[in-house]
Amino acid sequence: MYDIIVIGGGPAGLSAAITARVRNKKVLVISNRLSQNPLAKTKVVNNYPGIPQVSGLQLLKQMLSHARGLGADFVFERVVSILPTEGRFAVATGSMNSEGQSIILATGTQHAKAFEGEKEFLGRGVSYCATCDGMLYRTQSVCVVGLGADAVDEANFLGEIGATVLFLGKKPPVGLDSGILFKNGEVVRIRGDEMGVTGLEFKERATGSIETAPCSGVFVLRPSIAPDALMDGLTIADSGIVVDDTMCAGVEGVFAAGDCLGQPFQVSKAAGEGQRACFGAVRYLDQR
Repeated sequence: MYDIIVIGGGPAGLSAAITARVRNKKVLVISNRLSQNPLAKTKVVNNYPGIPQVSGLQLLKQMLSHARGLGADFVFERVVSILPTEGRFAVATGSMNSEGQSIILATGTQHAKAFEGEKEFLGRGVSYCATCDGMLYRTQSVCVVGLGADAVDEANFLGEIGATVLFLGKKPPVGLDSGILFKNGEVVRIRGDEMGVTGLEFKERATGSIETAPCSGVFVLRPSIAPDALMDGLTIADSGIVVDDTMCAGVEGVFAAGDCLGQPFQVSKAAGEGQRACFGAVRYLDQR
């Protein structure tokens, strides 16, 4: 059982993890690999105090090394759900479950809007994790919307357990099993009825034609999942998660920091908010 589970390994999440260890709290950081963080693609960061002319990837590596050196634990996977239960939180990835007494959301910006029908059919045919929910669709037809690095592995898993799989993406992915049909297209909407998902409507890039693939399940595999899709009860506005003075995100024991709160998208601002979110989490834990 962790005192704090941090979702996200950017400046906000790593700052929160460092502060948590300084405050002697047991902390786990769950995030994508550093190379998948948008900051890693920045060649030069020149406005982070005291560390001029550093690449984004190098800055992330230094922060991670700092947190790990203080004793923070790390898991490099995609979080698919956060479930509050009896004064604690169960955090699920594709391969494991972790429990924490508090949560800090540091998930960064969400560049992609939900597809039409995605939220409506979430849990009724729409899933964010094939290894979690794939067994429900053995021998059935499913569609994989491949937007993340793990999409090929998850599509192959679905094929291995007996599902008929269509993989929708921008280009033919490397490593996709030969029995899986690839379509170069973009999602128009997820179709369904009162029973759940019935098909995926998509636009073929080459011809511009609209097609519908009948299916029982659609796996939307993005690099990360929007916070309000991870758990219920968060306060969300157009600019991101809304927090109070303690950085609480509208659910007791859940705090948020960084780009997921909205602009400005600056490393120093994210790091400061990560520290504040950790202070809020520590205060919450100490008062229990």
